[in-house]
Amino acid sequence: MPGTWSISTTVRNPERIVGFLKALSRLEGRQFNVEAQALFFKELIKTKEYTPTGISGYYKKKYEDPEDFTDEEVKDILSQVHYKNKSFADDQELIYAFRGRTAVSNITKMGLAIAKESMGVVKITELGKKLLNDEVDLVSVFFRYFLKWQLPNPIDRGYKELDIIPFIAVMHVINKVNKEWNSLGEKAVGVSKEEFSLFLTTLIDYRDISETVKNIIDFRMEKRSLDKNEAHSYVERRFVEKAIEIFNLDRSDKKKIEVKVNTLSDYGDSAIRYFRQTKLLYYRGNGRYVDLAPTRIVEIESLLENFNGSSIYFSDSDSYLSYMSDINQPALPWENLDDLKAVYENLLKQADSLQTELNKQYKGHVLHQFLLTKKSLNTINDYNREIAQLREIIKTLKNDMTILRERSLHNIDLYINKLTELANRKKSISGQDPLNLEYYITMSLMALDDAKEIAPNYSVGDDNIPLFTAAGNNPDIECFYSSFNMICEVTLLRGRDQWINEGQPVMRHLRDFEERKNINTMENYCLFIAPSIHRDTLNTFWMSVKMGYEGKTQKIVPLTINQYVDVLKKVKELNNRGKRVTHKDFQTLLSEIFNRHVAAGSDSTAWLTSVDNIIDQWGA
Repeated sequence: MPGTWSISTTVRNPERIVGFLKALSRLEGRQFNVEAQALFFKELIKTKEYTPTGISGYYKKKYEDPEDFTDEEVKDILSQVHYKNKSFADDQELIYAFRGRTAVSNITKMGLAIAKESMGVVKITELGKKLLNDEVDLVSVFFRYFLKWQLPNPIDRGYKELDIIPFIAVMHVINKVNKEWNSLGEKAVGVSKEEFSLFLTTLIDYRDISETVKNIIDFRMEKRSLDKNEAHSYVERRFVEKAIEIFNLDRSDKKKIEVKVNTLSDYGDSAIRYFRQTKLLYYRGNGRYVDLAPTRIVEIESLLENFNGSSIYFSDSDSYLSYMSDINQPALPWENLDDLKAVYENLLKQADSLQTELNKQYKGHVLHQFLLTKKSLNTINDYNREIAQLREIIKTLKNDMTILRERSLHNIDLYINKLTELANRKKSISGQDPLNLEYYITMSLMALDDAKEIAPNYSVGDDNIPLFTAAGNNPDIECFYSSFNMICEVTLLRGRDQWINEGQPVMRHLRDFEERKNINTMENYCLFIAPSIHRDTLNTFWMSVKMGYEGKTQKIVPLTINQYVDVLKKVKELNNRGKRVTHKDFQTLLSEIFNRHVAAGSDSTAWLTSVDNIIDQWGA
């Protein structure tokens, strides 16, 4: 019997699920036999959702082009790669089929599609279609999935003796640990990452929740009683003992024990990362702990009252997958007036507490002030409307707190280093690089000057750390200053796909931004940041700068990431010399770069090559 559970990381970047699903939709209506499974793997290559290792530099370069590969190009790419698998006697088509089955497994398990040989033709479910049509977001998809993902189930083999819905059980444990810790006179902090890996991914039966809580408290108390070195050794020893127990290891096999200890840590990290994407869990203590999200606590308590973490019996795969793909199941227990009132009152309290803290810490410097009074509401729609508005207010207040803290520039070196790494990295190592780029650009813009508001459009949890990149129909970041406004668009694309994905959308986003109420009365810029500026992107922006977009010229300022880093270094240098950069100084820089297009005449490259010197002279 497995002694642990884990979340598949076949699709390491959750946002790529949409791309995989789009590729699968090309096979809808076909029998998902070996031939179709191999074809799906090839479609992932064709649509550039998957890059085989060992391909030529020519094709690595072509991955930067926006167009799909042709069938002949896919064939040529695969001729450069030889997979080995004894189970299939190294038969390449059978291995392609195996890889296709592996790649589609998460999509099927999440109820986004039916793609199993035993279940007939490929079908994109109603939930999958809603995701492809932007009718639901990934937060909703993950939330519904983890509410229902259970062990055992008719799809995942080898878990017959388990009885657990991991996400529900994890929330039960964290809730009970917090209550127990409070009863001991301590401040509740959730559970640490090491506690999660040791005790939560190894919780395989909901009936053991109370025992798991006791084990976590005992572990925490023992660790606290030790000095730093002893505590470190104690934790290592507990991980070794747990790995030996769970994986039935030989104590003398040190190498295998080390591997499995790392496996336990990986299982915990992966589960936390995925569960966070529901917005019901959040990081605290600088990311060392994971806890129940305060703004969702009423909903969480309602879930825990209605679900004990036990699995549901399903007679076959069809009934289970039908359940998983039904976006209306399970019925959410708080969709009633009494619970919605409690959600509303909790959010009002959270918003008021945040605003009070801001006024206390930054008296005279607060960026927003909201009238937070309790309203008399009568219908579910009234409550849902006010709840949505309060969530936006809380997001704004948390952003304000971050902006005011970042103005000290205490993190400027971190942002310089992180952005430099992203600028020089040839290939994403985690799948999270695009999200990290948006995050570090946002944080550095908050630190840069005295902005009134820096509003990223990425989705965030209660920890104000991003979950998913900004949706394609919005600017990445919206910035508001006393004398001008700006959108910021960022990308890690370097090739012609940069032009396809960013050229027209950036200009459209800027125009939409310009035309909003009261925004078109001020100067509006677009700061575009990428590792390098592709010539096609540059010349597209050049036309907008010179000739206009939809009848009016636009102020677009393209910078490489390294040039933006130079701006941050200049801000730090000036601060060390006693001059704090203001939004007026930043506006001057943007204006000087933009206006250099006049001297460049008809040569867009001359405009771009002038940027380094302008940054160097800025503030001199």
